[in-house]
Formats: sequence, structure tokens, C-alpha cells
Amino acid sequence: MLKGSCLCGGIRFETTGMHSKIGFCHCSKCRKCSGTGSAAAVKVGFADLRWVAGQDLLTVGPKHSFCRVCGSSMPDLNPRKTVYDIPVGCLDDNPKLLVGDHIFVGSKAGWDVIGADGAPQYEESGPPLPRDQSS
Repeated sequence: MLKGSCLCGGIRFETTGMHSKIGFCHCSKCRKCSGTGSAAAVKVGFADLRWVAGQDLLTVGPKHSFCRVCGSSMPDLNPRKTVYDIPVGCLDDNPKLLVGDHIFVGSKAGWDVIGADGAPQYEESGPPLPRDQSS
């Protein structure tokens, strides 16, 4: 099970079931939303995420969801309502997660250095990440 919350603690959520490895996106939109060189997220199925508190504080933007009080990035639902992308920075308890891949490395910032995690790197979008890590 993964548990997460925003910086102010107003929003809390938990997941059950399988989740993906961490996917790092290095595109310009993810840099703008995250304020860093990439956005790191895991994917969980729509039915596998439960809002424990503060769902009314969730603001859904054009590229990501966030807490309207503290601004923390929060789980974002895809348009088909089948998968949530969970920013790994909002997870509690520092869970042991594996890196799955790096996408849009062809448009990464010149100052962004990808570490030696051994994960595949794709110039554009890579294959869909399977939910292959247990909770």
C-alpha cells in the first residue's frame, strides 16, 4: 500500500493493488509543472486509489492536480478515468520504488543530468508502464 499527502496535510490518499515503477518525464510541460528537471510519478488503476481526506481541496489543472491550500502536486486522473499518476514526492514513508524509465529525454533541459539508474531512456514517449510493483 502506498500512502501520500500534501505539504499542509489537508489532502491524504492511499492505494491498494499494483502500481508501476517510477516514470520520469523530462518534457517542457512537466518541467514547468514540477519546477524541476523532470516529473517523477507512479501509475495506479482508478479503482486502486482512495481519498482519505481533503478531496475537496484538490484543484485539477490542465497538466496536473494540486492542493489549493499549499500547492503540492497530487494524484492526477487521466481523461479516460482509468489511471492516476501519483507524483512520488507526495508519498509518505519513503517507500522502496524502482525506476522504470525516462521519457522525452530528447527535450530535456541542458542542465538536467539523468543519473545512473540503468532505466531505459526514450527520446519521446516510451511504452506504457505496466503496474508491475506490488503495493
